[in-house]
Amino acid sequence: MQARMVILGIVVASINRKPLERESEPALPEPRFCQALSMAGKPLGIHVYVFSEESLQPKSGQLYGYCYEQGRWAWQQVPLPDIIYDRCFFTEANQRTRCQSMLNRLSQKKPFLMLNGTLPAKLDVFDALKTDSLLAKHMPATIPYQSANQVKQMADRHIDGIVLKPSAGMQGRGILHIKRCPLSRATKVNGRTRQNRSFSMTFTEDSELEHWINRFINRSSYLLQPYLSLNDEDGKPFDVRTLMQKDHTGKWSLTGVVSRTGQAGSLTSNLHGGGDARPAAQLITAKFGKQKAERLLEQIHTISKQTAERLESKFGRFAELGLDYGIEPSGQIWLIEANSKPGRSSFRIISDLEAARLSIERPLLYARLLSRRLSPYFAANESTNGRHRLTRSDNQLRPFNVQEVHR
Repeated sequence: MQARMVILGIVVASINRKPLERESEPALPEPRFCQALSMAGKPLGIHVYVFSEESLQPKSGQLYGYCYEQGRWAWQQVPLPDIIYDRCFFTEANQRTRCQSMLNRLSQKKPFLMLNGTLPAKLDVFDALKTDSLLAKHMPATIPYQSANQVKQMADRHIDGIVLKPSAGMQGRGILHIKRCPLSRATKVNGRTRQNRSFSMTFTEDSELEHWINRFINRSSYLLQPYLSLNDEDGKPFDVRTLMQKDHTGKWSLTGVVSRTGQAGSLTSNLHGGGDARPAAQLITAKFGKQKAERLLEQIHTISKQTAERLESKFGRFAELGLDYGIEPSGQIWLIEANSKPGRSSFRIISDLEAARLSIERPLLYARLLSRRLSPYFAANESTNGRHRLTRSDNQLRPFNVQEVHR
């Protein structure tokens, strides 16, 4: 008997399409990634399409989406999904609300499983990880921002300064490095705007600094951390990204490791902020030597597996996680960020073809595994050994979260 086709819907925040111009290509988010998933899914018996909150027709209840066929995207009616892969990157709060409402309506028509869970705010992630004895040693001190005066006092205590980062930020936007100049008592602020542009300012009066911080942060939720010296041999900021994914058996596996180097003077090393990707072993070896680099990479692998298991035990099932690390000159490893919607373009950039292939294939194979367990019950949690607990759906799906990675 031929196996049933698995239906995988990739949900995105929005699709810029022109209904009257059927021949024009849609402006899909992550078009290369969506195309790769669609092409890789066919031989695996997985039908992949892309849809958004506008795709569910309110009157007919039919779902429309984009299918990749014969080298182009075709807008057509699609079957209701077995599995939904959340790749929503919202720019507005009402986008998230509309998409959540659409998924709730969709779940009433047919049960489905979310391929990947979502992480809560960064401070909740930090609190979940710091109670683990292994991971606590690799978590930088983190506290919630309360006032501009708090920033000033903390900057006085840390000679290298402090970092202010959005608690639900993405791609390095809105990050600040605030440092006191001991001789002049001026305060230097380097950072990135909400539009991800670098800037630098100097304040000679604390009152001016406090006023500016209040205006910059406004009502946003921010976190405070000590500034960490996480630079490569040329003084450029760098981090190490690991991609942890479930394999075809539901076990956590390390798909690949890559380093990302920022521009000189920049706070961030992510690619959206103008950074560059390099093989992790190459960069770490250049900085620490071959033997120490091998030990550091082995440590990072161990920490990554432990982190994935810990986050899953706290927040429910995940299919993949991107984990970002900084390494100080002493060799101290810091876990900087965890991301439940990781990118994977870095592997293609550094020509790691095996990691690039696995980064596409593993979500599909895990989706196929989940589909075999699909029933009118929703999986609420699943451990790394493949066992899972089932609970009856109440049609209330977990809220979306815009948690994204930056340093």
